Amino acid sequence: MTKADLILIGAGLSGAAFLAHLLRDHRGLRGRVAVVEPSSRLGAGLAYGTEDPAHRVNVAAGRMSLFPDRPEHFLDWLAASGALARDPGARGADGTLHPRRIAFGAYVDESLRAEIAASSVQVEHLRTAAIAVSRTGRGWQVALGGGATIDAPLLVLAVGHTAPDLPGVLAGLAGDPRLVADPWRPDALARIAADAPVLVVGTGLTGCDVIASLRLRGHRGPIVAVSRRGLLPRPRTRLPVEAWGDFTDPVCATALSLLRRVRAAIAEAATLGRPWEDVIAQLRVQGGTVWRALPVHERRRLLRHLRPFWDVHRFQCAPQIDAVVRAGLSAGWLSVMAATPVSATPDGALLRVGLRSRGGGGRETRTVAVAAIVNCTGPGHRSVVETHPVLHSLAAAGHLRADPCRLGIDVDLDSRVLDAAGRAWPGLFVAGPLARGTHGELMGLPQVALQPRAVAATVAALWPAESQHRTRDG
Repeated sequence: MTKADLILIGAGLSGAAFLAHLLRDHRGLRGRVAVVEPSSRLGAGLAYGTEDPAHRVNVAAGRMSLFPDRPEHFLDWLAASGALARDPGARGADGTLHPRRIAFGAYVDESLRAEIAASSVQVEHLRTAAIAVSRTGRGWQVALGGGATIDAPLLVLAVGHTAPDLPGVLAGLAGDPRLVADPWRPDALARIAADAPVLVVGTGLTGCDVIASLRLRGHRGPIVAVSRRGLLPRPRTRLPVEAWGDFTDPVCATALSLLRRVRAAIAEAATLGRPWEDVIAQLRVQGGTVWRALPVHERRRLLRHLRPFWDVHRFQCAPQIDAVVRAGLSAGWLSVMAATPVSATPDGALLRVGLRSRGGGGRETRTVAVAAIVNCTGPGHRSVVETHPVLHSLAAAGHLRADPCRLGIDVDLDSRVLDAAGRAWPGLFVAGPLARGTHGELMGLPQVALQPRAVAATVAALWPAESQHRTRDG
């Protein structure tokens, strides 16, 4: 295939959600879609392609449907597929299900392929990487690995999570086998000996995943986990969670006023016997409106000062992973510090890492000797436009720019990509987390399904009319 009506670059969860909704919600479409995705599985991506048995979905399975109008869809698949029988640890003490992530990846893949089979749209999965995009008279041309090209009037960028940026102080260790620069690589932890002292840089979801993975592999050495504020994801409440409160009438114009309002809502919820999760759930639902109401300088202020606190409340570990982390803190084999690495020096078989404690007056207060460092600082969204070859090629030609907060790609409210001058391309879209600079939080379900579904509706309205007639007429 050298020509298509639509090219989709990336088919992790966001790309798969976009395509599934395009085919399911717009059954009358006919034409051709080229999906550029190296993985054999559609919808898995980095998050749900992992085969590590320690990695579990962080959201209860009952809230993980690919289709918001069918909330039981994933639960039904789990029951029918036999995945739960193969995973006896999926059910928590409270009865909720947090299956392994690979099961959710298989669910998305099967669900999307079912929609492809039922659709009149011809979908071709090109198992290669896109290396550049250029503008043509017809629309967009994508250069593929191996020298082939494909062009289409419509292009959707569903580029997913990128490898973590390496903190500057660790850059000198690049290539050292004792540094795990990207913990999402298959078998990234395989070289770490069972008794090795380990430093985990980052204490969010990825850091907790790494800790749980190490323990499941039989690791028994000490682990030190550090981040700037030393915050771990908050444990889950056992109370029912239901969105409560309001943050849109009126919306806040500053990060400080928003913080005060959230704190007041949590205090009020407590007097009513409601967990703080109710307030966070409502803020997540109304997050797009709240985010867009903030001026850019206030958005940056919020990211600089409050994002770590939002992340640990919004993104909670699966109970099974949280239990491992809490057990480690209690037993003493795990310690968590609010500290920043300021030096890293090889010393024989070990690495000596200087840690500056938060509030330590700028002094290096502790040195740890470790056999391995695992970089868990999260996706490198700040540098994605420069480091991803497709995005870099578009940016170099002035067709794309980073959003003002450096969260991803600058788009308008319809998720159309803005060029260097701020003009929206009519046929170039972003589906998924890299559009969050405009839309706010797009890092978890259901947002990862809802935003791509909206993009699918816009794309369907632009579908080339000649393709409908040409395909229908044979």
